[in-house]
Amino acid sequence: MRAQLYRWLEEHRWVGDTAFAAVFGLASVLVSLGYIDWTGYFGYHSSRPYLAMVYSLASGVPMIFRRTRTELAVVLGVAYLAISLGVFPQPTLPILLAPILVHAAAVWAPRSWAIGALVAGLIGAVIGPLQWGLDSDPSLLLVAAGAAVVSVVAAFAVGERRRDRIEFQAEQIRSAAERAELVAAEQGQREQVTLAAERARIARELHDIVAHSLSVVIVQADGAAAAAAAKPELAVPVLRTIAETSRAALAEMRSLVGVLRSDSTGGTGDGYAPAGRLVDLPDLLEQIRGAGVTVSMDVRGEPRPLPAGLELTVYRVVQEALTNVLKHAGPQATAMVALDWTATVLTVRVDDDGRGAAAGLGADPAAGVPGSGHGLLGMRERVAAQGGSLMATPAPGGGFSVRVDLPVPGAA
Repeated sequence: MRAQLYRWLEEHRWVGDTAFAAVFGLASVLVSLGYIDWTGYFGYHSSRPYLAMVYSLASGVPMIFRRTRTELAVVLGVAYLAISLGVFPQPTLPILLAPILVHAAAVWAPRSWAIGALVAGLIGAVIGPLQWGLDSDPSLLLVAAGAAVVSVVAAFAVGERRRDRIEFQAEQIRSAAERAELVAAEQGQREQVTLAAERARIARELHDIVAHSLSVVIVQADGAAAAAAAKPELAVPVLRTIAETSRAALAEMRSLVGVLRSDSTGGTGDGYAPAGRLVDLPDLLEQIRGAGVTVSMDVRGEPRPLPAGLELTVYRVVQEALTNVLKHAGPQATAMVALDWTATVLTVRVDDDGRGAAAGLGADPAAGVPGSGHGLLGMRERVAAQGGSLMATPAPGGGFSVRVDLPVPGAA
């Protein structure tokens, strides 16, 4: 509650300053009236005590502006105190305006105004005792002037210390705000990087699922059309292969889309587990054979279990390379998949003897299966994510060769 009140008063300084000015003015009135009763004197208006009340009450006016318009408060205070020296033959409460306004200037006014207020206060501290007739007693004059000077200097020093504290706190707030902005910017950049990586991952998965499956379907459909014209019974197994390939692709697409929907709605789901392990390679090769490409596999070294992400990378590389063979190598092409296991590296090679080098990886109109060129990029991204390297080059005698070197955990 106290903290809230203090915060409210800081936000509405005029309320507190006006209240303080009213209290100070009323106190000045009471002291001045007491001074008249005691001495029977109030400047040139001893017979008009109400003038003393008005003049003393006016001492609170500079207080109203001491924090909101400090320069104006200093001007009003200096003018009031200069007049007071001619009105009051003895010190009264309004002389406290000097240290109060010097303190206010040291805290809230520009530095030049603070120095000016200090100089004016020191001058008043010396002239005041002389004006009050204390020069007749040198010791009393010295004490009074010394006390006045000390009060003004102390008020300035306290104000300077508070000013430094306020500036230090303001600098801390600015630094905290800058750090918060920097953290927010870094967080935004991390989110953008994460989003871009996720988009790239989804794009790779979609490409691998759709491009491979549709390539098989297109080749099989062309073959079924040709077979149906000559021997209709030969089209039946081809159509079954098309149906099986389409169902498998559709199931994997549904799994991926389901995870995307779960993520967008804040659900947890079971996560997307792409089909693609080393044990699935024989089925992949059989699918390619069914599309008309002769493909074999050679495994050297000692196979061993790999992390799921690494197995998926190997599977997708082989899948994409064979899909390119299917799209670009031409009829009667043959391909070889080789896995070479060493202690720390798994080398994956996919070589074909077709005409892919001449046709290029972009498109093959003769084969009727257009390419986008994203497959090789996706392979490079997958391999790089696992710390490996990829080379895709035309073979010297024709065809195309894809080689991937992946670091693998050592044998147990």
